[in-house]
Amino acid sequence: MGLLTQDWWLVAATFFTGLITAVTGAGGGSLLLGLMALALPVTAVIPIHGLVQGAQNSWRLSMLWEYVDWRFVGVAAVGSLVGAMLIGPVAVNVSPFWGHVVLGGGLLYLVWMPKMKMPDFPGKTLLMGMVVSMVSMVMGAAGTLFNAIRRRGGRSKEGVLADQSAIMLFQHAIKVVVFGLFGFAYGPYLPLVAGMMVAGLLGTYVGVKVMKRMTNEWFDLAFKGLVSVLALKLLYDALAL
Repeated sequence: MGLLTQDWWLVAATFFTGLITAVTGAGGGSLLLGLMALALPVTAVIPIHGLVQGAQNSWRLSMLWEYVDWRFVGVAAVGSLVGAMLIGPVAVNVSPFWGHVVLGGGLLYLVWMPKMKMPDFPGKTLLMGMVVSMVSMVMGAAGTLFNAIRRRGGRSKEGVLADQSAIMLFQHAIKVVVFGLFGFAYGPYLPLVAGMMVAGLLGTYVGVKVMKRMTNEWFDLAFKGLVSVLALKLLYDALAL
């Protein structure tokens, strides 16, 4: 119980980050990742974040099950695997400066530029999954980028968050399994993880209820505002690199 007693504030933080993600689909996971990095050993941040976020995504998915486009999710998941395998060998050599600039600029473009109809073509969904996965391997923020693309394509707010929940659950599950296979010991962190999971589920429950009551106009405003803050932070960080 030592970690839970020492880092109890992470439990409270998980409630609020879970609420943020459930309302807008953006920012909560990245914010929690940064907060965890302040308290946990660097080797534990990614696998523990995967466990906590996986639980939140599974809960959000159960609440939005009826809105999931399973055909899209399945194809995008395959694309994610292919993209991860393609970019993995070179991801470690990508310049952090250009990673920040490309992702920050791309997010601002997706939420603020006038929408243009992207032509349909065979493999479009597969390609999108590959691109999002490649960016995630280099910079993270896969959920935010995924949502920005789907919302720009005209998907309903419920559909966007439902599809994101399914895709991110898949990605977090892979991450948790891989770290376990490579020897990460989850045992010492389980009390803290359990507390964070409960808090995240409560935040997710409240957030989904709030999101369903929001109009599309308010959802877009909240989504664009939060994504813009994240994008500007990435561009600001790039200047310090």
